[in-house]
Amino acid sequence: MLEKGRLTPTLQSLDYLRRLWWSDLKTYWATTHSNFARGEDRRECFMGSIEISTRVHDSVDALLDDLVARRTALARAVRGGRVVPTGALFTLNSPSNTASTHIHVGVPTTERERVYRNLATFAPLFALASANSPYAAGRRCGLSYRLAQSSLIGPLRADPEYRFQDLIISKRLGTVELRLCDPMPELTRLRMVLRAVRAVASWGGSADFCPETYNHERKSWTIRGETQYIQELRHKLERICEFDPSLSADTLSQRVGNIADERGIESAYAKLDRIWREPTGVPVCPESTSAWRAASGLLGYYALRVPWIAWKGYKEWYGKAS
Repeated sequence: MLEKGRLTPTLQSLDYLRRLWWSDLKTYWATTHSNFARGEDRRECFMGSIEISTRVHDSVDALLDDLVARRTALARAVRGGRVVPTGALFTLNSPSNTASTHIHVGVPTTERERVYRNLATFAPLFALASANSPYAAGRRCGLSYRLAQSSLIGPLRADPEYRFQDLIISKRLGTVELRLCDPMPELTRLRMVLRAVRAVASWGGSADFCPETYNHERKSWTIRGETQYIQELRHKLERICEFDPSLSADTLSQRVGNIADERGIESAYAKLDRIWREPTGVPVCPESTSAWRAASGLLGYYALRVPWIAWKGYKEWYGKAS
């Protein structure tokens, strides 16, 4: 979330989270979280993205209704800030300072490994459909800088519970978690991706999945987008469910990248913000930064939630998937 005249976030984002949390303490206690850059990346920008999760749902429509309600609440809490739902900010070269859409799929324990492999097979299609971070350090860098360079996701490992890879089995929640999608502000696009994810998770078959091939091909499609590998995956997915080819061929990354090329990064950010806000009906009213609001966010949000943050981190690293 950015203030007027800025292309990177400040600690004032914590005050926006404070406003949201205090508007409904029960709902947002366990469903909001703040992130910060790691290591050397902090020299570029200390404040990272914010997280907001939905409740658990049995249908895509119910999930999206919940998501719109949470977007609306956040839009009201932000007021003067601009929401920029992109995988990586266009001016930074910070692999640890990114944002994403995480999709959790609840699966019976006995089916978890099979569903994990099935979702991993088609995950590149879902990632391409979400891609929207075509810039890094002020320059065009391919389809998704976050997918290609992020230190928080990456090639699949032998241990599906290892936290920082494209798909995991969540130790804290016991779900199959797709971590590789960029933020998806377009609800129509998100709806189609979620329906495909659900169809694959519900499919009773077993895909012929090769982790080595996945990791090798990942080096190409994260930069170039459409490759022969991706086209073959789409044909396989079409045997399971409908999947519009334009989702991976005509990406939001291409559109906002072209806007940044032609009119500048701030115009691209404004476009992303407008798409995100459209279903909320809440306009943006940009205002300048305030040291007081940064302090109130640290004291009224982050400091009070340290015990929860510590518990969440422990469970994600050392818990055991149930």
